[in-house]
Amino acid sequence: MKVKRYIGHNTYEAMQKISEEMGKDAIILNTRKIRQKGITGLFKKPLVEVVAAVDERVSPSYKMLQEHRMKWPNNDQGLSSDQNPFTGNAPAVLKQLEDQISTINRLVNKLTYGVNVMEGTSGSSVKPAYLPHYERLIESEIHESIAKKIIGEAVKIHDREDMEFESCLNKVLIEYIGHPQPLHIPDNRRKIVMFIGPTGVGKTTSLAKMAAIYSIQRQKKVGLITADTYRIAAVDQLRIYAEILEIPLSILYSPNEMQAALKEHEDKDVVFIDTAGKSIRDRVQEEEIMKLISLSNADEIYLVISCNTSYSGCKNIVDCYSFLPDYKLFFTKIDEASNCGTIINCRYLTGKPLSYITTGQNVPDDIEVVDPNKLLSYINRRVEPEWIKLRG
Repeated sequence: MKVKRYIGHNTYEAMQKISEEMGKDAIILNTRKIRQKGITGLFKKPLVEVVAAVDERVSPSYKMLQEHRMKWPNNDQGLSSDQNPFTGNAPAVLKQLEDQISTINRLVNKLTYGVNVMEGTSGSSVKPAYLPHYERLIESEIHESIAKKIIGEAVKIHDREDMEFESCLNKVLIEYIGHPQPLHIPDNRRKIVMFIGPTGVGKTTSLAKMAAIYSIQRQKKVGLITADTYRIAAVDQLRIYAEILEIPLSILYSPNEMQAALKEHEDKDVVFIDTAGKSIRDRVQEEEIMKLISLSNADEIYLVISCNTSYSGCKNIVDCYSFLPDYKLFFTKIDEASNCGTIINCRYLTGKPLSYITTGQNVPDDIEVVDPNKLLSYINRRVEPEWIKLRG
């Protein structure tokens, strides 16, 4: 069996390529639209990818094509459209192939789906009964490569222990979630906490929520420092929060001002530091962040990531901040996301502990420590997330 992918600007073009190479006995396995590569591809019309197969051992049309391929000139060599046997009857061939799509595509997709799951389990046998569990992980937007590993590990536990597969799967998921580590402020010394992350993920609002919790609810002495002077709006936003909460705010225009700013807050229990969003591969910003960390001697660093971030986006962020000595994951905008798979994806990619998650814009209400059991229930669709209820 020969299987090959064909790409065209539309279905007709892809089908022509199939008919020219495989003949009329080709079977369509799958069709989908794909984005063109590169940044410019985001603004161009999607291409059509068709996966086709033919059994070259029994297909008469495939054998005929292979026997006579060298005898046929291509269109560049002057073959007219009326001489080309596939151009002339292209509509008929296309109709035949489209009929095949409608009759077998669904079946083949299911078979391919099962094979793909098996390929990701390190050789372990995956029974059809496990496929709904895998699909549930995918629907939660857990990346398929990670979902396959989760299923594979659950299968291994299921094979050696007398447990229901659902329990095995939950056990693996809890291990992937890990033990969240919220902020702990000791009684005998000041804690310095820095917020780092891409532009637009909600660092400043998240910092304000933490400041409100610890100043109002926990009755701690809180100080604020912002090094995000690239955006006037960011400084103004934090200044407004500081005035409302009656918390002192220091503004840094250079990392070298960090020591002086910290001295202004030497009587505080906790100091929260806001930073500018870093662009990918911006070496200057990277050096500035490293200098801020070094000069502040930060006790804890939160890498802030939006729950709307795609898997490729998560990988880019993780790579972008790979220079960080250590950090915890802080997730925002779960109320704007349809699922919570990004949390699992980033946790898997980094191995770093989870901390907090924000569920809306309200300060200080819409923030909570990540609850593994609650997160597990959302993945398993046992309960509807509160933020989805509110949004609906």
